[in-house]
Amino acid sequence: MTETSHEPVTDPSASVPESAEPNPNGLPKRLDGRHEVQDAVPTNAVARTFPGRMEVALDHARICARIAEDNRAKDILVLDLRGATPLIDFFVIASASSRRQASSLAFEIDAEMKKLGEHKLGIEGAEEGRWTLIDYGDFIVHLFSDEARTYYGLEDIWGDAPKIEWQDPARMKGGS
Repeated sequence: MTETSHEPVTDPSASVPESAEPNPNGLPKRLDGRHEVQDAVPTNAVARTFPGRMEVALDHARICARIAEDNRAKDILVLDLRGATPLIDFFVIASASSRRQASSLAFEIDAEMKKLGEHKLGIEGAEEGRWTLIDYGDFIVHLFSDEARTYYGLEDIWGDAPKIEWQDPARMKGGS
């Protein structure tokens, strides 16, 4: 009786298209020419042992909320989820009045976070504009259309999470 090998057979002469070679972050390049969904990040991007990481995440979440405000988003919230789940620390939730505004907000937030050294782990829904989610590991930015925000009701789902003050008193009207 002969033994059968269950290892996959690979053809060494098979060629991989140049566009399918891995990126520096180890992910395959997109074949359709669109942007990378994930930025190149170190594998320990969300390690909970990093000293001061929670303070940095909170500061960056507040900055995202201010960028949303500067770009005329509505009903902006920053929620503290540390007591509710071990998976994420903060949500930034905002409403955009159009798909174009949501796209612009996502671009502005991501550009500023890159300047601060914060790299996104992923972005979803940017093309549709109903719900754009930008994942930065320790915090997630949610940009909704009014209808999608009502439908998904994240504020209701995470209703026990404390709301965090994100507005800079020096920038507020009437502040000195």
